[in-house]
Amino acid sequence: MPKITILNGEELGKEYAWTSDQIRIGRNSANDFVIANASVSGEHCIIERGEGGWRVKDLDSTNGTRVNDQRISMATIHRNDVVTLGDIALSIQGDDVPEAEPGTVESADSIPRTTIVMRPATKVTKPIDGFGKKSESKKALNVIIAVSIIVIVVLLVVLALKLMGIL
Repeated sequence: MPKITILNGEELGKEYAWTSDQIRIGRNSANDFVIANASVSGEHCIIERGEGGWRVKDLDSTNGTRVNDQRISMATIHRNDVVTLGDIALSIQGDDVPEAEPGTVESADSIPRTTIVMRPATKVTKPIDGFGKKSESKKALNVIIAVSIIVIVVLLVVLALKLMGIL
């Protein structure tokens, strides 16, 4: 009985075994094997029994189907082949899945992996130009503006009092 296993992504390790001559794979819930990933088309591909083994057929998916990193429209698949649907890699296993000729199979361990190294945030010790602490010249300018406003207000009050004859 053939079986496929997801090798990466959020559904890593999810498996599907079947006994029929064909399975449909895709993101839509009507498929036999549903893969909930945006890179997988609604109806992505079919795996079907062919002469002497199994073959995968792409159903005009948006992101394509690859077998051992080769984009295909239809291809024969062998035990331990890596079938990639969009960004999701699958491995096919099973006693009735024939082995490929030696040296032609890319193992599941050879799937490219990405390592992301994250460093903790560092404290900025020097302010970026235009941000952070005010310069001394900006402080002096703010003081001059504030004093000027106070003087103008006082002069307006004195002028108003003189016009009313109080001063």
